[in-house]
Amino acid sequence: MDLIEAIKTRKSIRLYKSTPVPKETIYEILEIASRATSRENSHPWKATVVTGEVLDKIRQGNVEMLNSGVVPNPDVVMNPLTDEFKKRQIEIAVQIFQLMGIERENKEKRAEWMQRGFRYFDAPVAIILSTDASLDLAHSQFDISGFAQNICL
Repeated sequence: MDLIEAIKTRKSIRLYKSTPVPKETIYEILEIASRATSRENSHPWKATVVTGEVLDKIRQGNVEMLNSGVVPNPDVVMNPLTDEFKKRQIEIAVQIFQLMGIERENKEKRAEWMQRGFRYFDAPVAIILSTDASLDLAHSQFDISGFAQNICL
Protein backbone atom coordinates (compact mmCIF):
# COMPACT_ATOMS: atom_id res chain seq x y z
CA MET A 1 0.00 0.00 0.00
CA ASP A 2 1.37 3.39 -0.88
CA LEU A 3 1.10 6.54 1.24
CA ILE A 4 -1.77 8.15 -0.66
CA GLU A 5 -3.81 4.95 -0.48
CA ALA A 6 -3.08 4.69 3.26
CA ILE A 7 -4.29 8.24 3.83
CA LYS A 8 -7.40 7.78 1.68
CA THR A 9 -8.38 4.48 3.30
CA ARG A 10 -7.62 5.41 6.91
CA LYS A 11 -10.61 4.95 9.21
CA SER A 12 -11.42 5.63 12.83
CA ILE A 13 -12.00 2.25 14.42
CA ARG A 14 -14.29 2.06 17.43
CA LEU A 15 -14.43 -1.69 17.98
CA TYR A 16 -11.41 -3.93 18.36
CA LYS A 17 -10.73 -7.62 18.65
CA SER A 18 -9.33 -8.71 22.00
CA THR A 19 -6.44 -10.50 20.27
CA PRO A 20 -3.14 -9.44 21.86
CA VAL A 21 -0.80 -7.49 19.61
CA PRO A 22 2.74 -8.93 19.50
CA LYS A 23 5.37 -6.73 21.15
CA GLU A 24 7.43 -6.85 17.98
CA THR A 25 4.53 -5.30 16.04
CA ILE A 26 4.15 -2.49 18.56
CA TYR A 27 7.90 -1.80 18.54
CA GLU A 28 7.94 -1.72 14.74
CA ILE A 29 4.99 0.70 14.62
CA LEU A 30 6.67 3.01 17.15
CA GLU A 31 10.05 2.82 15.43
CA ILE A 32 8.55 3.76 12.07
CA ALA A 33 6.30 6.45 13.62
CA SER A 34 9.31 8.02 15.32
CA ARG A 35 10.54 9.14 11.91
CA ALA A 36 8.01 11.99 12.11
CA THR A 37 9.37 15.48 11.71
CA SER A 38 9.85 17.56 14.83
CA ARG A 39 11.14 20.96 15.84
CA GLU A 40 14.92 20.98 15.62
CA ASN A 41 14.86 17.16 15.43
CA SER A 42 14.00 17.10 19.13
CA HIS A 43 11.48 14.23 18.91
CA PRO A 44 9.87 15.43 22.15
CA TRP A 45 7.41 12.59 22.54
CA LYS A 46 7.29 9.67 24.88
CA ALA A 47 5.12 6.66 24.09
CA THR A 48 3.87 4.58 26.99
CA VAL A 49 2.42 1.26 25.86
CA VAL A 50 -0.24 -0.21 28.13
CA THR A 51 -1.80 -3.66 27.86
CA GLY A 52 -3.33 -6.39 29.98
CA GLU A 53 -4.21 -5.86 33.63
CA VAL A 54 -2.79 -2.33 33.78
CA LEU A 55 -4.92 -1.27 30.81
CA ASP A 56 -7.97 -2.93 32.38
CA LYS A 57 -7.43 -0.93 35.58
CA ILE A 58 -7.12 2.32 33.61
CA ARG A 59 -10.33 1.51 31.74
CA GLN A 60 -12.15 0.75 34.98
CA GLY A 61 -10.93 3.95 36.59
CA ASN A 62 -11.93 6.01 33.56
CA VAL A 63 -15.46 4.59 33.53
CA GLU A 64 -15.84 5.02 37.30
CA MET A 65 -14.80 8.67 37.02
CA LEU A 66 -17.18 9.23 34.11
CA ASN A 67 -20.10 7.60 35.93
CA SER A 68 -19.42 9.49 39.16
CA GLY A 69 -19.45 12.84 37.35
CA VAL A 70 -15.82 13.63 38.11
CA VAL A 71 -14.68 16.23 35.61
CA PRO A 72 -11.36 15.35 33.95
CA ASN A 73 -8.48 17.64 34.85
CA PRO A 74 -6.18 17.38 31.83
CA ASP A 75 -2.72 18.88 31.70
CA VAL A 76 -3.72 20.59 28.46
CA VAL A 77 -7.05 22.38 28.50
CA MET A 78 -8.78 22.55 25.15
CA ASN A 79 -11.10 25.41 24.30
CA PRO A 80 -14.70 24.41 23.61
CA LEU A 81 -15.64 24.05 19.96
CA THR A 82 -17.06 27.14 18.34
CA ASP A 83 -20.51 26.99 16.73
CA GLU A 84 -19.29 25.98 13.27
CA PHE A 85 -17.17 23.10 14.55
CA LYS A 86 -19.68 22.01 17.18
CA LYS A 87 -22.27 21.78 14.38
CA ARG A 88 -19.94 19.47 12.42
CA GLN A 89 -19.37 17.30 15.47
CA ILE A 90 -23.11 17.00 16.13
CA GLU A 91 -23.86 16.15 12.49
CA ILE A 92 -21.33 13.30 12.58
CA ALA A 93 -22.61 12.08 15.97
CA VAL A 94 -26.18 11.99 14.63
CA GLN A 95 -25.00 9.88 11.67
CA ILE A 96 -23.05 7.50 13.92
CA PHE A 97 -25.98 7.04 16.32
CA GLN A 98 -28.36 6.46 13.39
CA LEU A 99 -26.05 3.81 11.94
CA MET A 100 -25.93 2.10 15.35
CA GLY A 101 -29.68 2.40 15.86
CA ILE A 102 -29.33 4.60 18.96
CA GLU A 103 -32.16 7.07 19.22
CA ARG A 104 -31.54 10.51 20.70
CA GLU A 105 -33.88 9.81 23.61
CA ASN A 106 -32.08 6.58 24.57
CA LYS A 107 -29.80 7.97 27.27
CA GLU A 108 -28.71 4.51 28.42
CA LYS A 109 -27.35 3.50 24.99
CA ARG A 110 -25.72 6.90 24.53
CA ALA A 111 -24.03 6.52 27.94
CA GLU A 112 -22.81 3.04 26.94
CA TRP A 113 -21.29 4.57 23.79
CA MET A 114 -19.56 7.25 25.85
CA GLN A 115 -18.14 4.60 28.20
CA ARG A 116 -16.66 2.72 25.23
CA GLY A 117 -14.56 5.76 24.41
CA PHE A 118 -13.33 5.96 28.00
CA ARG A 119 -12.38 2.26 27.70
CA TYR A 120 -10.31 2.98 24.56
CA PHE A 121 -12.99 1.11 22.60
CA ASP A 122 -11.70 -2.10 24.23
CA ALA A 123 -8.53 -2.13 22.15
CA PRO A 124 -5.97 -4.66 23.43
CA VAL A 125 -3.26 -1.96 23.46
CA ALA A 126 -3.23 1.73 24.37
CA ILE A 127 -0.36 3.98 23.41
CA ILE A 128 -0.31 7.05 25.61
CA LEU A 129 1.68 9.94 24.17
CA SER A 130 3.28 12.58 26.36
CA THR A 131 6.01 15.18 26.37
CA ASP A 132 8.10 16.96 28.98
CA ALA A 133 6.20 19.81 30.64
CA SER A 134 9.25 22.08 30.34
CA LEU A 135 8.93 22.18 26.56
CA ASP A 136 6.96 24.75 24.58
CA LEU A 137 3.41 23.39 24.48
CA ALA A 138 2.49 24.56 20.97
CA HIS A 139 5.55 23.00 19.35
CA SER A 140 5.31 19.81 21.39
CA GLN A 141 1.65 19.31 20.49
CA PHE A 142 2.44 19.87 16.82
CA ASP A 143 5.32 17.39 16.95
CA ILE A 144 3.30 14.76 18.83
CA SER A 145 0.52 15.11 16.25
CA GLY A 146 2.87 14.04 13.48
CA PHE A 147 4.07 11.08 15.54
CA ALA A 148 0.45 10.11 16.31
CA GLN A 149 -0.55 10.32 12.63
CA ASN A 150 2.34 8.03 11.72
CA ILE A 151 1.13 5.52 14.33
CA CYS A 152 -2.36 5.64 12.83
CA LEU A 153 -1.10 5.17 9.29
